[in-house]
Amino acid sequence: MSTSLTNDQFRLLLGICRSAGSPKLYLAEKLMNEKISSNEIDELCELISNEFMMNGIQESYEPNAYGRELEKLLDAVNRGRLH
Repeated sequence: MSTSLTNDQFRLLLGICRSAGSPKLYLAEKLMNEKISSNEIDELCELISNEFMMNGIQESYEPNAYGRELEKLLDAVNRGRLH
């Protein structure tokens, strides 16, 4: 699985993993080392989606700037499964 994140996306992912209820930093590390399972990618996607729902949308349910960054991050995390 090949995943290519920008430095900003990786920092964003690290922040999301750190703020998860239980430490999830190992998921970001496994993603970057391309040693991540499909189930672990699902777990990362769930963390990103939860962050989007909590902080990435406006009252109108449109994504704010942070939400658009989260959408790009989600696309990048999922990209490895599409190839």
